[in-house]
Order: sequence, then structure tokens, then C-alpha cells
Amino acid sequence: MTKEVKIGNLKIGGNNPVRIKGMLKTSTGDIKALIKEAIVLEKEGVEAIRLAVKDKKDIKIIPILKKHLSVPIVADVHFQPLIALLAIEEGIDCLRLNPLNIDKAKDVRQIVRAAKNYGISIRVGINSGGFKRDFSTNKSLAKEMVKKCENYLKLLEGENFFDIMVSFKGSDVISTIEANKIFSEKFDYPLHLGITAAGPFFDGVIKSSIGLGNLLYQGIGDVIRVSLTSPSFWEIRAAKQILQSLNLRKFGPEIISCPTCSRCSVDLIKIVDKFSKKLKKNNFKKQINIAIMGCVVNGPGEAYQADIGVAFGNKRAAIFKKNKILGWTNEDNVIIDLLKFIDKDQDTKG
Repeated sequence: MTKEVKIGNLKIGGNNPVRIKGMLKTSTGDIKALIKEAIVLEKEGVEAIRLAVKDKKDIKIIPILKKHLSVPIVADVHFQPLIALLAIEEGIDCLRLNPLNIDKAKDVRQIVRAAKNYGISIRVGINSGGFKRDFSTNKSLAKEMVKKCENYLKLLEGENFFDIMVSFKGSDVISTIEANKIFSEKFDYPLHLGITAAGPFFDGVIKSSIGLGNLLYQGIGDVIRVSLTSPSFWEIRAAKQILQSLNLRKFGPEIISCPTCSRCSVDLIKIVDKFSKKLKKNNFKKQINIAIMGCVVNGPGEAYQADIGVAFGNKRAAIFKKNKILGWTNEDNVIIDLLKFIDKDQDTKG
């Protein structure tokens, strides 16, 4: 088990659930749009938001964001120790430092002393892209990332500072998994997981699901940030689904649906898509499993095993609750009828 560290009032590590972090993508030159994006992420369920702080003008954005949000703000600072110090003074909740570009011992010690004085935590974050050279294998990259982090930790610990989180992010899955495994065997600092530069939506979701899912299943990881070349709200949705798929956290209903085949006689893809959008629109938060199945092979079994479900046979469908048929429906009415039975079931439980 890792030690507990805080980002503002948010507890990380220890017995706490795996947290979800997001990052703002809007230009800091458009403050209104930046605030709007941050509010969207908070509504999506983000628990901490990271802001890239590049120069002095970005420092003033920190208190503005904090006025509009209830989640803590993390400053992501590179190259400039002075900017890190100013971000701390401006009231940031956590600071991300990169050992590959803020590495002078004198500067690091000064930043750590300020962080300690203001009572904020630091994430030591190493990305594979920070190394300006190639590596013979993914494992050799992983070992180098851990080695660089260990040397950096000595500076922080030398100042009697231990409010530390750590991250190792490769643009590939293997180096990310290996680095986090190596580190977790030696230290108890909370780990922030992610695949850096994971790529466009489809590629990035797959890489992140494999890499983060592998580590989380082994009990490694305390915070996750999914990185996609896509709008930031998709990163939060993907992160929630990764955690829910591993039964680490629950955020709402789980839809179980078959991939369809030539046995399916209805447009199940359209039905599931419409049903998902309907749940989203209605802000349905009940943590239940809902099965929507297209034929009689696996349909009845999945529908029985879910909290509630529907299984088609030809154009007709049975609505199940465990071992009981609640009613019958068809392709045109299945969404309305299924929602009706779900609402009725929830009212009965309530």
C-alpha cells in the first residue's frame, strides 16, 4: 500500500480510491474558454485539474480558476524554476516538476522549501519524450526513468519533504508498465499513471486501457490521467470506464451488449447507441448492469445475469430481471419499455 498524500483536500494513495485527473487544453490566452473547459471537466467527474503554466501571465489564471472550481488545481511547470515558485505563492494545490528540465540542485531545493512552507505536494513526473536520445529496449528506457527519479527524490527527501507523488509515462505501453512496476517494488509514494502522447482517440484509448488496466489490476496506481489527442472530456470518460471495468470504482450503469452477428435480426447498434444517449441525457446514475442482447444464444443468459436486460429473438424481445421475465417488447419500443421497467424497479427499491 502506498502512503497518503494530498492534492489540496483530495486524498491520494493509502486506502483512498484511484483518483481521476484531467488537464486543460484551451489556450491560457482565452480565459473564458479555459474556465468553460474546466467546468465541463468537473461536471464529467474529474477530481483534480492540471494547468500548464508556461510564464508569468499564466500565474494569474490560478486564482481565477480556483474561484470557479471546487476541485484542486495542479501547476505543470517546465524549464523555469521561478515560475514554479510563483505558482506556489499564487496558491496552487500541487506542483508537477520534471527532473529532465528542472534539475539543478539549488533550484530544486528552493522550490521544495517553498512547497513545504505552503503545505503543498509535488509530483515528480518523468516522460519518455524528455530524454533526447533513443533506447535499445523499452525496458532499458523504464530503468532509466526510475534511475532519474530516484536521484531526484534524494533532493526532495534531503529537505525532509515527503508529500510526493511520482509518474513514469512512456509513449509506449511496455516502458510505462515496467517503470511503474520497478518503482512500486522499492517505494511507497503514490503513483500517477498515464501513457504519454498516446495518440488519437481510438489508438489512445486502447493504449491507455491496456497500460493502465494492466497496472491497476496488479494493484499499482493511485491516480490516472488518460491522454488523448481529443477533447479533454473524453479523457475523463475513458478514465471512468477503465476504473469501472476493473470494479475499482462505480460511476453509473454498465451496459452489456453483444457485438451482433448474422443471427441478429434487429439494428442493435442503433438501439444501444440511442439507449446510451438516453441514459446520459436523463443523467441516470444508478449503478446497475443493463444487458441489451441481439439473439437467443447468449442473450437470455446475459439478461438473466444482469440486474435487468433485454434479449431479442427474431423481432420480439423479452425483458428479464434475473430469473424472471418482466414483459415483452419489440425493436420500435424497446428503449421506452426498458427504461420504464428500470424506473419501476428503482422506485420499488427506493
